[in-house]
Amino acid sequence: MTLLATIVLSVALWWPGGGMTQSDAPPLPPPFCGELSDADCQLLADAQELMRGVASMNMTLALDAGLSGIPDFADEDLAFGLDMDMTMHLNPALNEEMRAITARPPEELLATLDEFSALVIDFYKTLALGLEMEVALPRALRDALEIEEGVMLADTLTINVRMVDGYAYIDMDALAASFPDLGAELAAEGIEGWIGVDFVGQMERELEGAIAAPDISTLQSMQLSMAFNQLMMDETMRSLLAPYVVVERLTDEERDGAPVAVFRTTLELGKMVANPNFTRLLREAADTMAAAAGEEVDAQELGTGILGVQLLATMLARSAEFEIVQTVGLDAPYTYDNNIFMQLDLSSLIAMAAMGGGEVPDDLVGAKPILTFDMNASYSDFDAAPAVEAPENVEILPLDSMDGSDMDVIS
Repeated sequence: MTLLATIVLSVALWWPGGGMTQSDAPPLPPPFCGELSDADCQLLADAQELMRGVASMNMTLALDAGLSGIPDFADEDLAFGLDMDMTMHLNPALNEEMRAITARPPEELLATLDEFSALVIDFYKTLALGLEMEVALPRALRDALEIEEGVMLADTLTINVRMVDGYAYIDMDALAASFPDLGAELAAEGIEGWIGVDFVGQMERELEGAIAAPDISTLQSMQLSMAFNQLMMDETMRSLLAPYVVVERLTDEERDGAPVAVFRTTLELGKMVANPNFTRLLREAADTMAAAAGEEVDAQELGTGILGVQLLATMLARSAEFEIVQTVGLDAPYTYDNNIFMQLDLSSLIAMAAMGGGEVPDDLVGAKPILTFDMNASYSDFDAAPAVEAPENVEILPLDSMDGSDMDVIS
């Protein structure tokens, strides 16, 4: 169940607004406002405040990424796509506790495993999730997996998952269609339709008695997942970024019949990397990430790494595009859309490799690969999302039958 747990926790920890409802929770940093009017900046702050208490909503997400300009490959062969529809109900207070506890240093997490384990159990007991996801992997990747690993994948991978009352439900027919080899095994075992597992019950069984501490790398991964949020809350980091963040209000629109304000945020990467303070920003980021990983970094190695990143950033920033477009309700300041677009010209990487004496394939010499990333997330039914219900005619796997391989059925 590794994939399920990862999906659930990733979505929950990314919950818009932060889910901070406890009176003793640390305040969220104010939004970047650039040269917006006080009224517009207050609208963004109000949206942040309102969204942090939302307990349920629907989310649709479309993500497209890919490379173009690679010789011998059509653009569509290097395209990745993801479409997701999700309904989620959670306890905002528990969500904030999850954020707070995963922000602890790994050694502190190890010292408070009982508290952490109880929180995770409560989190999954109260969570209701309905998720339908389709993933289109690049054709070049699917061809490589088939040739080199003998792994057959469908053109589109479908994953349908639900979590209700501590039980996880998985659509095995969708998995069988996505993974033909797995489909043959499931057919041989007579497994079809939805299956359910007592996810919380299994976790509680594993937590009974003396349990070995989880691998430190797992805790470090959780810590690293929160490091970016910590960076954005750091006043020093924010003061370094602020001069290069441009925020403007666009023409108002409507969402679900309600008027919304549209804000576009861009980052002036070229100016930022050219400023001497960029080195300081990189060092602040490196220190935060190292602390999150619980590692000690050699000063000389860190300096060399920062120099390399600064050189690379300078080359990439010349033609980079980055923007976030956010829509906020005017009557009730919910966040309706959050769209992120990024485009990078990677030809500088090829040039950098050639300058460093690296071997560049002949078909890449002179190539101008362009990386694009376009993510569009929309939210609706705030605190009024439909209930997530368990599938009908589902087979529940007995706890005694759930060994490691069963629990990893979609890992």
